[in-house]
Amino acid sequence: MSNPLVSICIPTYNGDKYLVECLESCVNQTFKDFEIIICDDGSSDKTISIIESYAVKNSFIKFIKNEKKLGLVGNWNKCIELSSGQWIKFVFQDDYITEDCLEKFVNEINDTSQLIVCKRQFILPEQASSDSLNYYTNVVRTLENTSNVLGDFFSPKLISKITVENICLNFIGEPSLIFFKKSIVNEVGLFNSSLKQICDLEFALRIASKFGLTYIPHQLCAFRIHQNSTTSNNVANNYFDIHYIEPLLFSYLLLFDEKFISLLSNLNYIQRFKLRLYFKLKAYQAYSINLKEDRKCYLFTETNIMFNKILEYKKGNILIKLICLIR
Repeated sequence: MSNPLVSICIPTYNGDKYLVECLESCVNQTFKDFEIIICDDGSSDKTISIIESYAVKNSFIKFIKNEKKLGLVGNWNKCIELSSGQWIKFVFQDDYITEDCLEKFVNEINDTSQLIVCKRQFILPEQASSDSLNYYTNVVRTLENTSNVLGDFFSPKLISKITVENICLNFIGEPSLIFFKKSIVNEVGLFNSSLKQICDLEFALRIASKFGLTYIPHQLCAFRIHQNSTTSNNVANNYFDIHYIEPLLFSYLLLFDEKFISLLSNLNYIQRFKLRLYFKLKAYQAYSINLKEDRKCYLFTETNIMFNKILEYKKGNILIKLICLIR
């Protein structure tokens, strides 16, 4: 199939446990004008054989095995680059979508649509603790509990306001929940590989803070939480990066990256001040912990080496602006 309306993108890596459920949900959609792009990043389990068995039976599945390991975000971007659809729908290997998922998303498309998001549905393990159940049921930030908007459109101004009130909290949703126009990538760019945990939020905000988003209040995708998920592994194994470096980089981008000019223009003085204060606080915390624990974090190691040169000018990349603000 050439030039379908929708490309379903499935990045895979050692995901054989839930992959059949994922693929079944994608193949059996009520809406038919779509292709499936699967990029595997070097799986060593049964992932490849499962994909090949589906690709043989379904000509609309395009399966690519990466020649070298691209990593999580690199594999997401590879899927986008290889897609030929007008719209992109990610579905992760652990997740699944309802049979009318694409149909409902497509029905929301209008002349100004760039980003459409559906309601979250979490799949928790049977042995999940009461704390986990409470967190994913009542605590986690969503479009519904961060705003009193009753309609289906969240304006750029409202998205920007929610962002500052919930810095680094993914109130929009994971990639499996979003549906975006491929052509917008030419304007806002691909996913940022400098971020590990909130790369999906940062990408969605580049679009939503400029164009807003359409919200579908129905659970069209199930997002699975389990011990081996990327989210769980990131939190468990990258505490310093997730809690200090990631918020620092994220808030820096909101303040200084030209792709977030619209977001800043949507904020009032107090909101901009709050964002700058957050950035400086995270810079101080990360820098102090890096020194105390002798972590030799790449950000601060390089800035210390470059310090004398940095003092000579006030603009440049993240390292230059960062050290000027925290020294």
